[in-house]
Amino acid sequence: MLLAHGAERVGALAIYADTERSAVTENNQPARIVILQDYHVLSRNLYPNIGKVPDSKTLYHWPLFIKRLRVHRELADTKARVRELETTLLGLKESTKQSHKRLAIPSPSRGSSPASPRPISQAPLSYLPDTRDFDTALAAFQWHISYCGLGSALSTQRAAFYSLIEEQTGCSFNVDDFAHEVTQSFNSQQLKSTKKVIGIKWPESALVQQCLDYFDKNGLYSIFPIVDVEAVQILLNANVLDRPPNMTRAANRACLVAFAAMITHIHRYERAFAGADPDAYLQAALTLLPEMLLEPPDLRTLEAVTILMLYITPLGRPQAGELLLGIAVQLIYTLGANRIQTSNEIHRTDQRSQHLRALFWHCYAIDKEFSIRKSQPPLINDADCDLDLPTTYAQETSTRHFYMKPLSSKELLFPSDLRFSVLKSKIFRLLYSVQSQTLPEARRLQHIRELDQELSDLRLGYPIDCRPEAFATESAPDYLFHDLSIRGVNIHLEYYYCLGKIHGASSSCRIPSPQSWSPLPSSAELCFEAARSSLIYIWRVRQFVNDHTFWLHAQFLLTAVLSVFWYLITVPTSSTFIRDLKTLEDVAGLLAQLNKPTDDGQTFPPFYCTHAFIEKLISLAQHSRSRVADT
Repeated sequence: MLLAHGAERVGALAIYADTERSAVTENNQPARIVILQDYHVLSRNLYPNIGKVPDSKTLYHWPLFIKRLRVHRELADTKARVRELETTLLGLKESTKQSHKRLAIPSPSRGSSPASPRPISQAPLSYLPDTRDFDTALAAFQWHISYCGLGSALSTQRAAFYSLIEEQTGCSFNVDDFAHEVTQSFNSQQLKSTKKVIGIKWPESALVQQCLDYFDKNGLYSIFPIVDVEAVQILLNANVLDRPPNMTRAANRACLVAFAAMITHIHRYERAFAGADPDAYLQAALTLLPEMLLEPPDLRTLEAVTILMLYITPLGRPQAGELLLGIAVQLIYTLGANRIQTSNEIHRTDQRSQHLRALFWHCYAIDKEFSIRKSQPPLINDADCDLDLPTTYAQETSTRHFYMKPLSSKELLFPSDLRFSVLKSKIFRLLYSVQSQTLPEARRLQHIRELDQELSDLRLGYPIDCRPEAFATESAPDYLFHDLSIRGVNIHLEYYYCLGKIHGASSSCRIPSPQSWSPLPSSAELCFEAARSSLIYIWRVRQFVNDHTFWLHAQFLLTAVLSVFWYLITVPTSSTFIRDLKTLEDVAGLLAQLNKPTDDGQTFPPFYCTHAFIEKLISLAQHSRSRVADT
């Protein structure tokens, strides 16, 4: 409504009560009142003179009239806004209720844990990478080969790789074209790949207790020192998972839930864990991550983040694991885990401090693995850390450290030998860092020799029957592989990987031929021999290769495949050509066997992609050989 008042003798402008639907009276026009009849605030009961020309008394009280008008309008607007909010809130509650039914996330009750801090009103969404889906698997495969000798998409390393293939084989090759071809091939065969829809599920306290008992009874702390058993037991006794979320720290809940996910995932075939859903538990733990990071950090925070990192990294898309590692490293520095003791402390020997150091070594090993794989600086600077191995770490190795034997929580082993992690750090710093590239050639060769000697000393410290070369031959007796542990496999593959990285450093990522590696031609021989041995070893321990372990060792496999292929097309006249080609064919055959679809057509796409890639490289290598034969 527009209310305008004025008098001809004063030539006043209009005064507006509603600025959104206003008009002005022109100057020097007869005074008048314009009333919009639909304006609901004003009524003739409140203002009986509405519609009439105001007299002088009314004009005198006009400011009070305007003030009352504004108050009534604001009151009406407020009431309308309240009604609107009530309607919106009612609709939101109904929408949330329906979304909860779709998600099937249990609400806090006797039958479910109230660990979820808030209701979730969105459709089920998986945070975890699932390479059972073909597109996800192909993307993961392309990421891995970028750091296995092929180089990233726009790198000079990849361009040199393409150029060498065309020069030596007469054929063009492009990873993007390969990805398109393998996708068409997969679809044409009507193979199935199913991405698992993972919900969010909170484990029962009883299940977490089972996991802790199993962890403690079987000495799993020796391999995975991820939680302090006594501290976790205290949390379980306090019924942390059965209490309202606002009565306990998010880190406590995340630690318990992530721990249950880790144990039921690794030991999925144990009868006690038959009905467990580790992926769903881990997703539940991930929902606590934002709240956990806003809390003051403590040891449970570091445990939870470390478990999340160790769980996610081997799933095929380690980028998320790298981000979690960054959080863990910051927690390590905050909690002082990088030092055995600080300048303001006496020597720390208590159980908590030793456990803190064990978590440090977990993160250190993963950090150095990412660093040497990607040729990027590590997050942890060795100069800021005490690198003395844990006092309970088994440096004097015996055969039982390579085979499946009973474990003891009093002796730390970790998934692999920690000394490889320290060596990887040196390899990167001395051979692959930006500073190392500016060193004189003589100094680089000296570093190669010194690192090779250090690796050799490490190998000689193992029992004779457990050294890598005893296994990496076609003639190795089968009994050697009986009861071989996954830790033993990791150590052997780590050795050949480090050997290849040490002697491959002189290539500078642009090798037209092995002869260009002078003045240290033996480096080329050792690099390619390490690759051959890796492939032979993988074929001999093929019982360990399955859809659960593939991504654990994918970098070893793909690095060795590309290295052997490089040698085949560069020196097609080599006396080892036929043998090397057969080695690639054996690995391709293994993957083909593993890739056999089930009765309903289901397959594991990473096997399919890797098999197709190796078959493509075999074909290109054969072209290089035939070109030499024709000349």
